[in-house]
Amino acid sequence: MHTNDWVLQEFNDAPFADNRLNERLTKIANSFYKKPESSIPQSCKSYAATQATYRFFSNNRVKPEAILMSHREQTIERMKKYDTVLAIQDTTTLDYKDHPATEGLGICGNTEYDLGLLNHSTLAVTIDGIPLGILSRHIWTRDPKKLGKRVTKRERSTSDKESQKWLDALDSSLKDVPKYINVVTVCDREADVYDFFHKAVSEERDLLVRVTQKRRVLENGKHLIQEIESSPVMGQILTNIPRDTENKRPPREATLSIKYCPVTIKPPVNRKDSKLLPNLKLYLVLAEEINPPEGVKPIYWLLITTLLVKNLEQAIEKIKWYRQRWKIERYHYTLKSGCNIEELQLETSESLQNALAIYSVVAWKLLWLKLESEQNPEATCDIVLQEHEWQALHCVINRV
Repeated sequence: MHTNDWVLQEFNDAPFADNRLNERLTKIANSFYKKPESSIPQSCKSYAATQATYRFFSNNRVKPEAILMSHREQTIERMKKYDTVLAIQDTTTLDYKDHPATEGLGICGNTEYDLGLLNHSTLAVTIDGIPLGILSRHIWTRDPKKLGKRVTKRERSTSDKESQKWLDALDSSLKDVPKYINVVTVCDREADVYDFFHKAVSEERDLLVRVTQKRRVLENGKHLIQEIESSPVMGQILTNIPRDTENKRPPREATLSIKYCPVTIKPPVNRKDSKLLPNLKLYLVLAEEINPPEGVKPIYWLLITTLLVKNLEQAIEKIKWYRQRWKIERYHYTLKSGCNIEELQLETSESLQNALAIYSVVAWKLLWLKLESEQNPEATCDIVLQEHEWQALHCVINRV
C-alpha cells in the first residue's frame, strides 16, 4: 500500500527512539485514512497488519503525545503563513458504555453509568475557516466521588473544577507558537470563567468567548446584560448560519443587529480571594437576529473579548471570527461519525487513547478535504490526490 505524502509529513517525525515504531505509525495512519469508517481489522486488511497495529497501541513506549507531536509541529508551520489564526477549544464526550471490557475507562457524564472518556481539543483555523490542525488535546474522566456535588461548585477554586481545562489548553495550545502570529482563542459559553479571562489579560493573550453569565455584576454596579442592551444599535450584517446537525436545521441566512461597548467585570464575590483579584477591562459584542423565520430560535450571540472593539468594523470582525467556532463541532462530528471512534474495541484505555491520537489527525484531514471541496470546487485534484491515484480514478470513470 502506497503511503500518502501527507501521512508521512504529519507522522514520520514522531519522537520514537526506534524507527520501526515510526514506520508502523505511518502504516497505521495510512490504513485508517484510506478506510476511516471501518474497524481496525478491516482497515488493516491482513491478520498480520492487524496484530501489528494492536501491538503498537499496547506498546508502553508509545504515547498519544508522541504520536501527535509531529502533526502539531506541522500545524504551527501552517500557521506561520497567516497573520491571525483562531484557536478553537471545545469538549466532546466519547461514549464507551457498550464496551465495558476496556480497562481504565471512567465516568464521562453525570451518572456512574456514563462510561467513556472526555476529549478536549484545540483546533487551529484560519479566519476564513480553513482547519490547520490540532494544537492541543486532553483526555480525562470524571471522579465518581464528585458526582452530584454541584452545591459546592461555586466555592471550589477553578483549579479544582473542570473549568481548569480552558486554562490548561490555553497554555498547551500556544506553546512554541511564534509570538508574531496573532492567535485568538475562541470558545463557547462553558468557557465564560473569570479565571480564564484573568489569565489571558495578565499574559496578554486574546480570547473571544460567548457569554453565559449575563447577570454578572460590573464595576458600575449594572449587570452585564443591562449594559449591552441599553447600548445603541450600531449597524447590521447579513450572515450565513451553518447547519445545526444537533437540531437538524439546514443552513440559512440571517440579518443581525450589532451592539458593542466596553465593560469592566468584577471578580466573583463568592471567592475567598475576591478582594485580591483585579477588575478586568473587556469588550462586549451583541449580534441579535432581526425577523427570524417562523418557528426558528433567533440568533443571539453575546460575546465577550479581550480584543479591542471601538467601531463597527471591529465588532463585525469578532462576529465573523466567532462564526468559525462551529468548525470544531464539525471536527468532533467527523471524528465520531466519519471515523466511528466510539466503535473502537481495545483492551485498555491506554491503547484506546493511542488509537484516538491517530484518528484525531485523520479526522482533521477529512474535515479539511470536505471544506476545501466546498470552498474551492474548481481546484485541481492534485492538491488531494497523488498522480497515480488520479490517473487510476480517471481510468475507472472513463473506462479506459
